Amino acid sequence: MNWSAILKFALKNWKELLVIASLSLVALKSRMDYSALRKAYEISKEETEERIEALQYIHSEELARRDQALQDYKDTIEGIEEEYEKTRDQLEREKQKKTKRYEEQFSQDKEGLANEIISTFGFELVE
Repeated sequence: MNWSAILKFALKNWKELLVIASLSLVALKSRMDYSALRKAYEISKEETEERIEALQYIHSEELARRDQALQDYKDTIEGIEEEYEKTRDQLEREKQKKTKRYEEQFSQDKEGLANEIISTFGFELVE
């Protein structure tokens, strides 16, 4: 085959050759677009997975902090209850001491007890 035969064939069938070339270009462009789209999808998928992992990590951190806060709360409540019991027992002992002292004072010095009550509570003695 020589160049003149090829040139005649090309001139005679230029429309068909142009259509084939155009379709080839469209197919090539579609393949490139599809490849770029697939790459973008893969990148998006990886980013989404990274975000999910980050959110799961943050969630686990929040759960750990919440559990720690609950434990701190329970420990604090426990300490307060222990302190309350100690204080209550101490008040009960003081109450018993004062009651015993007032009973002794009542049997020995009624006038002194009356004066102490008057001065403590601001009562007036009425006879």
